[in-house]
Amino acid sequence: MRRTSSANLAVLATLVLTGVGARASAQSMRRPYVQRTTSTEATIVWRDAMPSLDGVCVGASPDALDRHVGDATMGTDHAVVVDGLTPRSTWFYSVREPTCPPPHPAMPGDSFTTAPAPGDPVPFRIWVVGDSGTGDAAQARVRDAAWAASRDRPFDMFVHVGDMAYLSGTTSQFDDNFFAPYAELLRHTPVFPAIGNHEGISSDSASQTGPYYEAYVVPTDGRAGGLPSGTEAYYAYDWGDVHFVVLDSFESSRSPTGPMLSWLDADLASTTATWIVAFFHHPPYSHGTHDSDGEAELVQMRENALPILEAHGVDLVLAGHSHIYERSYLLHGAYDTPTTAAGIVDHGDGRSDGDGPYRSGAEGALYVVAGHGGASLGGGAMHPVMYFAEIAHGSSIIDVDGSTLTLRNIRDDGVETDHVTLVKGDGLFVSEPVAGSTHRPGAPLDIAWFHTGDPIARVDLEVSFDLGAHWIDIVRGLPDTGRYTWDAPPFTLPHVRVRVRDSDRPAVDGVSGDFALSAMGELPVVPLGSVWQYHDTDTAPPAGWATGAGDGWSEGPAQLGYGDGDEATTILDADPNVPSDYFRRSFTLAGARVRGASVSGIYDDAIAIFVNGRLVHSVNIADPADHAAYATGSDGDNAMLPRTNIPADAFVDGENWIAAVVKQDSAGSSDVSFDLELDLDLEYPPPPPADAAMPDAASFREDAGPSPDAPDLDEIDAAGSISLDGGAGGETGGGCGCRAARPTRAPTAALASLLVLALLLTRRRTRGR
Repeated sequence: MRRTSSANLAVLATLVLTGVGARASAQSMRRPYVQRTTSTEATIVWRDAMPSLDGVCVGASPDALDRHVGDATMGTDHAVVVDGLTPRSTWFYSVREPTCPPPHPAMPGDSFTTAPAPGDPVPFRIWVVGDSGTGDAAQARVRDAAWAASRDRPFDMFVHVGDMAYLSGTTSQFDDNFFAPYAELLRHTPVFPAIGNHEGISSDSASQTGPYYEAYVVPTDGRAGGLPSGTEAYYAYDWGDVHFVVLDSFESSRSPTGPMLSWLDADLASTTATWIVAFFHHPPYSHGTHDSDGEAELVQMRENALPILEAHGVDLVLAGHSHIYERSYLLHGAYDTPTTAAGIVDHGDGRSDGDGPYRSGAEGALYVVAGHGGASLGGGAMHPVMYFAEIAHGSSIIDVDGSTLTLRNIRDDGVETDHVTLVKGDGLFVSEPVAGSTHRPGAPLDIAWFHTGDPIARVDLEVSFDLGAHWIDIVRGLPDTGRYTWDAPPFTLPHVRVRVRDSDRPAVDGVSGDFALSAMGELPVVPLGSVWQYHDTDTAPPAGWATGAGDGWSEGPAQLGYGDGDEATTILDADPNVPSDYFRRSFTLAGARVRGASVSGIYDDAIAIFVNGRLVHSVNIADPADHAAYATGSDGDNAMLPRTNIPADAFVDGENWIAAVVKQDSAGSSDVSFDLELDLDLEYPPPPPADAAMPDAASFREDAGPSPDAPDLDEIDAAGSISLDGGAGGETGGGCGCRAARPTRAPTAALASLLVLALLLTRRRTRGR
């Protein structure tokens, strides 16, 4: 990051003489955002309208911001390093503070979590976006769809592969097209960028100047892992057991003996990470809006950079520039121009639920073009090395979990259209639940797994509620279908793991990362793209329409409307226009208290929203009941309804109706658009007291067929000791694999809870599919 303003005595004197302090005069031009996060530090960045010297208050909780980190340079651009931290620790902050603690807690969302220690195989999630910086509705739909898809498991990292500020990467375009759309995420999630050709119009890599280099703080000195690059144009960093390299495919030399690729070769030679991920802007393979056989940057990255990357065992290469989503087969050595299919080393689909995952690294790499983040789309024939391509807006979500890496493409309507998995070696792997996710207690929970290597006939499924110290059977001897639906117990539990084991070879197993069962949580009860009933005629619907009255309504998935070409369901386009169109759908809440509610979506030109017949929000409508009246104004084509809180007491236990009326602004309006998301913050009541009679050991599991003998769960002595490993001899042939040398001593209350949970697992019958 290069500062644009520095200390100035005249400015400082003016502030003092007028009695206006720096904090009072500071008006945020860019809200705080997190940068250069490592396992021991993070950098908090923001931009003010007036120069100031204030710093940051930091603490381990929102109301204990007792550490002050100052900014010693007078200016408007601030980058404050908070160091001396521990890996995977969460910290809260407040900016523009002259002293600490401040008289207020940290604002919700103003926090960050440090990276895992280098080499730590802890699971984490990445959001990958490219060519998004338009500031229009397409960019917002991509963002909202990805955030909804990750609602149960937040992102740990934001990767942008370039072109985040159209058309020429100016400061105002960065403000409007990058910092504004992603402000909520940037407050707590670090972004790691690669420069695109549009940013390169206003920024210069050789001197590291211009709006792109003013916007970001990236590791150039090796503090985040890897070799120092000495430039923000290209750099490296580690996140747990993954080594990332970021290249400048636009302005820096792409010569194999030039500074960038020479540094790349040395950096990759020095890493010991299990995974290597590279990203840059120009794709080595694409038949989207750009042809990788016909443009110098694309050809040179393929011919010069890929041999270095693949020689060091790169696993995944991400790029953008071409406005399309493309995903390759597993490739190695496909450097020729023009590109042919000769470099494909695995002709399968790479899917854990299909032909099987790819074994990446020394055997080959996966290449993804993620240039579909918001800019205009296009493409030609399928590229010969690509397994899947789609000309639709979207973004990618990556989950890294130990020996597996899974990438999913999330289209802007929320649909997952592609997924692929990379693995390291043979084994049995649990893919769902995702580590770090949160699920509702007492609700069906999908468990999914896959394996590589020798075939497996049957599996045993187990669950642990105490970080793997003890395991309880879910089902044994289940046919190896790769998926099972389990009724989770109705308890709030912060640390849950599931284990899948080969019934015939118990040493072959896979364990999920920790996930949670939480009695509270924000859920997309009605996500974008849901199916709605609609009434689109020139007559008003009957009274009570917003709560289900009236028959003969049509239905279809959102987006609903006409005239834009992006509708999933086209409704009546009359001449003159019907002034009002009506939409509704029902959903059921069972045993949950609504603590908060919000809506967001798309409308054109006006909207009024109802919950159970109660008006909760409206825009540009004088009287929602006046069918013949047009809108009082318009917010433009496909206007975005930002996330808006609505009354929580509008919802009831049981059936609920959410409805909307959308109005045109005139009889000659050319289009209408509607889509809506409803998010509820729900709290579930605690489970009833555990007063059931204690079962015998045989009732703790559900047999699905032949399997080895189960561990003996009723070896309980008078001191409250329980043996989950079959005795004192360590792991038995068919035991749980706890490897305890003797029975584990546990307090009586903890033992009772464990046994009650085991009882619930049996009484709440599971469902396989």
